[in-house]
Amino acid sequence: MKKSNVLEMTWEEFRDAVDSKTVMVIPMGSTELEGPHLPLGVDTIVAEGVSRTLAEEEGVLIGPLLPIGYSKWFNPFPGTISLEQETLTRVLHEYCTCLINHGIRRLVFLNSHRGNNSSIETAARSLIMEHGVRIGMLSVWKLTNDLTAGSGLIKEGKLAHAGEIMTSLILALKPGAVVTGKLKPDSVKSPEGSNFKVKNSLGETEFRDSIQIFYQDIRDVTDTGTMGDPTAASAEKGEKILNLVSDYVKAFLQEFRSLPIERETE
Repeated sequence: MKKSNVLEMTWEEFRDAVDSKTVMVIPMGSTELEGPHLPLGVDTIVAEGVSRTLAEEEGVLIGPLLPIGYSKWFNPFPGTISLEQETLTRVLHEYCTCLINHGIRRLVFLNSHRGNNSSIETAARSLIMEHGVRIGMLSVWKLTNDLTAGSGLIKEGKLAHAGEIMTSLILALKPGAVVTGKLKPDSVKSPEGSNFKVKNSLGETEFRDSIQIFYQDIRDVTDTGTMGDPTAASAEKGEKILNLVSDYVKAFLQEFRSLPIERETE
């Protein structure tokens, strides 16, 4: 059985595994508030779980997972650990530069936390200009939403923080981490007496049929971290969602491998 996880390879095995079409997958999660029933590592557990399904993919290597990202808005809730945006950007830039120096020309971030997006983009654009490499990002939670939409699989209908999709995946990947006695629905709070309808913890807010941004202290948005209904979650649903995501990711990576490297830099 071939090795694909960098942490399990010797330096010689790594050297021999890398060629011009190798894709390095970098799983990224977070450590943050996820509701009373879910562990702080939901994003990290899911990123790691998806990456495990890629072990046999041709030309794909799995880099060390990053379990801490940018989650600063959740800092009022105990257990949340966040890097600053600038710190995370620098970590990503230095992480990828090491891989590029060892022959990797294609990198894909397998990202399970939207708070990481800005740092990923900033680092990626710098690396592309400096080294002429290919870089992509797979947004895991967006995928879960897109791939289950209209399927009837999810009673809740769409992704919600600590809701049915997230809870189902943790029941499938790490069931002992779910506090089943605290599976209760909850919702995002909007300012009383206003016409703003807050959609999520990132500040997306509906006003006159348009989604704009309204930044608030997270304690004005949620009391618990649950912003959906986890009560219909199940391990079976989690397995189905994981398979859907895995199939998509595998297809994306093989398509990504086939792209030419158009610009080489010294």
